[in-house]
Amino acid sequence: MTRIALLLTLALTAAGAAAQEKAPPAADPMSAWKPHKVAREAADKKEILAVMKAMDAAAVNGDVEAAATLVHFPVLMATDDAKGQGSAEAWTREQWLEVMKPMYAKPMSDAKMAHNPTIFLVSDSLALVGDTWSMTMGKKKMAGRSAAMLVRVDGSWRFAAMMESGWGDMPGMDSAAGGGAAGKEPPAGGR
Repeated sequence: MTRIALLLTLALTAAGAAAQEKAPPAADPMSAWKPHKVAREAADKKEILAVMKAMDAAAVNGDVEAAATLVHFPVLMATDDAKGQGSAEAWTREQWLEVMKPMYAKPMSDAKMAHNPTIFLVSDSLALVGDTWSMTMGKKKMAGRSAAMLVRVDGSWRFAAMMESGWGDMPGMDSAAGGGAAGKEPPAGGR
């Protein structure tokens, strides 16, 4: 009897082990993923340049609402200060308008902008833009670098992230922007 019990135990253990070994492997979560190819590179780049031009036109005309239509909210805003302290925050439309309205309130009608963008398409709906730019307003000249991430939403390109240095030192930016490089509290209704 002991032999029968021992044989049954061994047989059941072996059958259980065999069943575990033959179980199908868990599905690979990456197996269905396939990165999208860029199929419309020339058209995408032309459309992105048009969005950049429209953003410049909104600044020259002092039209903050027109500029806001070119942004996909919440938008990631990134900058740094003179101490080299970087910051990046997601801003709502309300936060973005609160910070931008004073800048757009004084239109740069005499501004001349020149861009030298490098557009990198991840797909036909995701893009990165690095830009070296120059601007002349009257006798004042300045140049800098900026970067942006754009996404195609409902058939139109929109800014999803904007990055430019030096804004962390601007008066009022730390409190209006929701912290900025100084880390102050966001405006009412922010975050």
